[in-house]
Amino acid sequence: MMLLAAMFAAMLASPPAGPDLAAYVQQTPRCAAEVERCFGVHLHLVVTGGVAVQTVEWVTSQVAEANARFATIDVNFEVVAAETLPASDLEIDDRGERDALGDPHFSRGVAHVFVVGRLADVDVAGSEIRGVHWRFRQDRARRWVILSKIAGALTLAHELGHFFGLPHSSYDESLMNKTPRVAWLTGELSFAEPEFARMRRHRDRMLREGMLTDRAAPKSQGKPPG
Repeated sequence: MMLLAAMFAAMLASPPAGPDLAAYVQQTPRCAAEVERCFGVHLHLVVTGGVAVQTVEWVTSQVAEANARFATIDVNFEVVAAETLPASDLEIDDRGERDALGDPHFSRGVAHVFVVGRLADVDVAGSEIRGVHWRFRQDRARRWVILSKIAGALTLAHELGHFFGLPHSSYDESLMNKTPRVAWLTGELSFAEPEFARMRRHRDRMLREGMLTDRAAPKSQGKPPG
């Protein structure tokens, strides 16, 4: 009995095992071979009690939906790194917390994506949102995406649309249009042609300025921009 009690006490004293971060890199979508530009996503996940706020399967769906739509401008994304965030970052309530969440982790060359438990709507008291493309207020060139764990499958694609220079729009077929549309199924939403043109310009500018680094650069050398 004393041995069992000691083993039980040791189990209680040991911190819970964390999530398998390698799985978020290895088991999520890779850039398609036929797509000329591959951009990395650095994933940051809040962990509480040893459990990440969202699963590998959820991240897989977010990346896959973004890749399906960004392929039109010859772009895909893949998770290249995954890190944990403390439970203190579970709820992001105001602008200052959005700044503080990303500022210590920001680096150029990849898109930083933070997954939290709850993301407050800073414009509507008591409400929450599914995601945001956030610009650091002291230096708006520093920016990142924050997703709530309740984000739908197209939320990352929508926020990356902002990352690639798009505002909200009124195009019926666009996922940048926040108006509910009965006639369109979620899987049919993408971007409108004028939006694709703008995204291409921002893609090329971000490459020139080093905001994003093309992981598929050797494959795309000597080919005209798409």
